[in-house]
Amino acid sequence: MEIITSHNALDFDGLAAMVAAGKLYPGAVKVFSGTLSKNIRQFMALYKDLFSIKYPKEIDLKQVKRMIVVDTASANRLGHLKELASQEGMDFYVYDHHPPSLDDLPASISEVEKVGAVTTLLVEKIMERNIKLSAFDATILALGIYEDTGSLLFNSTTPRDISAAAHLLSRGANLSVVANFMDQPFSGEQRELLHVLLNSSQHYLIKNIDVVIALWDSNEFIPGLDTVTYRLLEIENCDVAFAVALMQGKVNVVGRSRSNNVKVNEVLRKLGGRGHDRAASVIVKGKSPVEVREIIMAELGKAVQPGLLARDIMSTPVKTIPPNISMEEAGRIMLRYGHTGMPVVEGENMIGVISRRDVDKAKIHELGHAPVKGFMSSGVLSVTPDTPVGEIQRMMVEYDVGRLPITDNDRLMGIVSRTDILRTLHGDDYPEDHEVLYSFTGEENQNCLAIMQERMPSRLIATLRLAGEIAESIGSRAYCVGGFVRDFFLRVPNFDVDLVVEGDGEELARKMAQHLGGKARIHQRFRTAALMLPDGTKIDIATARTEYYEFPAALPKVEKASIREDMYRRDFTINTLAIALNPDSFGDLIDYFGGRKDLEKGLIRILYNLSFVEDPTRIIRAIRFEQRYKFTIEDDTLRFAKDAIERRLLGKLSYKRIIQELMLLLSEIDPLPALDRIMEIGVWEYMIPEIDLNKVSRTMIKRTPIIITWWEERYYGKNIKGWLVYFMLLLAGLDEELVIQIIKRYHLDNYARKAIQESRQVPQIVEYLWESREILPGEMDQRLDGWSNESMVLLLLSIKDELLWEKLVNYLDLKEQVKVEINGFDLKEMGLKQGPEFRFIFDELYRQKLNGIIKNREEELQMVKKWISEGKFNNDPVAE
Repeated sequence: MEIITSHNALDFDGLAAMVAAGKLYPGAVKVFSGTLSKNIRQFMALYKDLFSIKYPKEIDLKQVKRMIVVDTASANRLGHLKELASQEGMDFYVYDHHPPSLDDLPASISEVEKVGAVTTLLVEKIMERNIKLSAFDATILALGIYEDTGSLLFNSTTPRDISAAAHLLSRGANLSVVANFMDQPFSGEQRELLHVLLNSSQHYLIKNIDVVIALWDSNEFIPGLDTVTYRLLEIENCDVAFAVALMQGKVNVVGRSRSNNVKVNEVLRKLGGRGHDRAASVIVKGKSPVEVREIIMAELGKAVQPGLLARDIMSTPVKTIPPNISMEEAGRIMLRYGHTGMPVVEGENMIGVISRRDVDKAKIHELGHAPVKGFMSSGVLSVTPDTPVGEIQRMMVEYDVGRLPITDNDRLMGIVSRTDILRTLHGDDYPEDHEVLYSFTGEENQNCLAIMQERMPSRLIATLRLAGEIAESIGSRAYCVGGFVRDFFLRVPNFDVDLVVEGDGEELARKMAQHLGGKARIHQRFRTAALMLPDGTKIDIATARTEYYEFPAALPKVEKASIREDMYRRDFTINTLAIALNPDSFGDLIDYFGGRKDLEKGLIRILYNLSFVEDPTRIIRAIRFEQRYKFTIEDDTLRFAKDAIERRLLGKLSYKRIIQELMLLLSEIDPLPALDRIMEIGVWEYMIPEIDLNKVSRTMIKRTPIIITWWEERYYGKNIKGWLVYFMLLLAGLDEELVIQIIKRYHLDNYARKAIQESRQVPQIVEYLWESREILPGEMDQRLDGWSNESMVLLLLSIKDELLWEKLVNYLDLKEQVKVEINGFDLKEMGLKQGPEFRFIFDELYRQKLNGIIKNREEELQMVKKWISEGKFNNDPVAE
């Protein structure tokens, strides 16, 4: 494991260098070594959700083999990681710009150069490797360079710093954001000037824009009014600031803006001012500061564009959760919809807020089953719809909250999150925590009736029409969904019908059973039903699950919103297709997530980037579908899968879930390509790492589906659990102790345990059959009686001699044909008492019939009489 870290009391150069190092070493984990400076704490209060940086206690330090250290080479500056750095065998990569010291780390890679900011060194490497940077990335890296070079004004600034900064600007670095977090040095005079301006400053709310105007009157000239005005803007935390200072008989005016709604050059134009939209100045003669202020106020009234309010950027309607669901389920919902937190609502009252961090804490303490109400934050800050966005940003930073509910007379109207604020600062070019991978196709209006009539049995279409008509009669809407629809478009036979109902799925199942004469088995807890029809058709019916509560109002199209939410729960776009069944829309394709297009392109695509975090088993399913249909896992989906594997998310799965997925994979007709793919991308170590897939007989695996097909055609009704045959093949190379451990770990059922134990005898049985080439079927039966079908298939796979194969098949054929015709009543009539001898008699008769010695019932009776006359049994005849 590699980690990236920097010095204690982290500043922007250290943070930016860590981010840049993350681009160069994408597999490394970023870790804070200790405390953060005030500026960094304020910065992280707003941006923490966009950085994956951990604290030492959140990682297993024993796994760390390499430390990538930036902005310091001193072990003494590594805070909580100092002890880790002292461990023997630790490897170090160091990037720094400070003079060498005696306690510098013994680095295998050490790049220490005299530049203004260490971030510059790493940006140069990013440029050399042509690594892409988003505008957001560029902004963070620029913060590091600008801070350590005093906005490129310090004497330590080098041409390399300026070149690196220029590259970041070409990549979209936002200097407004950089400036927002910068400290600039002040002279004593400037500090005094700032103090006077602060005392005289007045706030004016103009079209929701917070404007500050400060006056100063002196005969003294103090340089740097622009710097002081910028600091005034920061301290007052306003949108626009004007400093109006009378110096040596002239009024000096400087305007600074950080709002797109106010262009200060336009405001000062009437006074003769010049400059840029956000920075302008003018010197006015013959007027007092008060007169200048009045002119500025008048111009502001004309120039200011209305500022954004909470109502302009809030998300609505609000997805909320009830207080009684579990923390684990709350976490899944937040992951699915990309929320870092959600309001908790009981009835019509918001009673708290729950965050994803709260969920993580609950899981650490093994309390994922506990209800949300026990972990939610109940003292919730809120604002009104008319609160300016600037005020919301200030509150988020000051109180370190990630979301603010918007209420009107205690009624929840919407919510503003950090994401909403960041969008106003950066537009759409910033890394969201939640990212969708699908694209809307607009194909939901396509009608598939003609294709259905071509590819589906008429009886099935009639059943689906009936489902739609009944759904209509009970005020519901019904849809075919999932694998049935997917395979329908792929022309793959699949008559396992799944229906989702917007409304009452249980009632639909009952009424369909009444109309068709079938049986409905209802699972009220899960709101599902299984419908068995007289012709053997099985239909699974589920009530659409939205998994969140809409308040205060439902979406405009309740029906489609509901089926959309239900589809959004699913794993891949190709499994999100639905076909409407109600009479007014029968056959309409519902395709919100581009599933049809991905089917045509042969792509396996998750719906959103956190899908594998929510359920890591989807990685195994992605591979299974990819190999079954000869599709390709889409690039971003594969990237997120590999990331989840590297983060060891599969290691958090229970053994039960892993064996279920393995059983499904091994149930494929040919699981070998999927096994190869699983090994290729690193999944196998989380399944059965004791098995070396490279040592498993590929020939045997390839022959298995052939033998299984042969068996099921020859011995109709004796179906084979294909997964179990493959599982026995995988275990074949392990010693007995390991096999026992695996069986216990995965809690296999008794049937599977017995079959696996039988499979361990296969090599000895093959050797025995080879040495006893004249063996009779009855003798085979003594060895193989009671064996499972799967063990027999494995035995057939293991026999390479044609004569032995024919003998074994002959035995299996005879087992199907031969039956002992006499019974216990017959034995009693011959004077035998019922006891253990009965079992012996039947077994012996059966084997003699297998060997052809006995052929019918009469000969069976004669043979038993013969055994009685020979005194073969210690069983006194029943008295006459």
